[in-house]
Amino acid sequence: MKHMKIGLIPSPDLPEKIVRDITDDLQNDLEKHVDQHIEWEFEIVVDSFIGAAEYVNECVDKAVTMKKERNWDYAICVTDLPSFSKRKVVIADVSSNRGAALVSLPSFGAFPLQKRICKALTYIVQLLYKEQEKEQKEKTATHINWRFLLSNIQQVIPEENDESTDIRYVIKSRLFGWIRILSGMVFANRPWMALPSFKKILTLAFATGTYISIFSTPWELSVAYSIPRFIVLMCLSIIGMVTWLVFAHNLWEKASTKSQNQYRKLYNVTTVMTLTVITTINYVVLFALFMISISLFVPERLFESWTDVTPEHPILDFMKLSWLITSLGLLAGAVGATSEKEEKIRHTTYSYRQLNRYYEIEQQEYEDGTSEEKTESYTGIRQTHKED
Repeated sequence: MKHMKIGLIPSPDLPEKIVRDITDDLQNDLEKHVDQHIEWEFEIVVDSFIGAAEYVNECVDKAVTMKKERNWDYAICVTDLPSFSKRKVVIADVSSNRGAALVSLPSFGAFPLQKRICKALTYIVQLLYKEQEKEQKEKTATHINWRFLLSNIQQVIPEENDESTDIRYVIKSRLFGWIRILSGMVFANRPWMALPSFKKILTLAFATGTYISIFSTPWELSVAYSIPRFIVLMCLSIIGMVTWLVFAHNLWEKASTKSQNQYRKLYNVTTVMTLTVITTINYVVLFALFMISISLFVPERLFESWTDVTPEHPILDFMKLSWLITSLGLLAGAVGATSEKEEKIRHTTYSYRQLNRYYEIEQQEYEDGTSEEKTESYTGIRQTHKED
């Protein structure tokens, strides 16, 4: 039986996790769609450079170098950096003549991420395996397109000045491309994993809401307010928390000669969306806590005596009271954001993580004595094409 070895080079964090999780499924797909008579072997090498290189060609060149050093048949990089070409979102760059490729994780959106990545890697390997068959290239594009709901995939040939790759897959629609890449970048930030970093904010918000609830005014307001007013107050509390977090911890990436305007805006929008998701989750947790505590410890007679209203639907009235207290408590909890360690908060942002990787690589190069001159300070790391 023929034996082929594929090197998978993910950047740290989410790409590494996804690559390790899909190896079994990837092997099954390769046997099914490429060649069942081949024994496919994978070697995973995590490399920070793949998640911090400024240009795509640098990643592909690195993959080719590792392919030769480790005697791989193919090398595929998986990065969590966004990639653009001619203002269109790039899914993958393939160098069929050199047996290497680069896949941009955010372009696949949020769900179901692993299935999309597995299918894309399968047909990239198929493309590399049968690089001389034109029909196979068209077939690969069709299968990838089938996996992208509401987003047509276009196969393009890179311009002549980009010699690192000869095939590129982009999302044809700029609108759907941006929607997909934003959702993918927010997913890559894994906002649900950041909740422990916000425990002080949650604690302060709960303590404040509990203190507010001992007065009769919030009870009376909860009866008087209409549903649209509750919604407005909730939105104001979430916006207030996100705004405070952004400016209290300097999470807004400013314009710089070292940062491209397109990527700076993308990173800033991703930061705001990530913090919005985190704050919304905190809001739901707070609401659940207040709802449980009020339902257990507030008798209906007390509610009637404080509000002069006979509750026809006690649960609904308790929900409104919890809703109001949650909004007020979250606004007060924003003050607690300053008590959290800045590094924990900033780690939830995209550009900060990439910047750390860049400095790690730079420090390693300096220690190895290979690049002592590369000591400039970067405000963000870009994944782009030289043709842009």
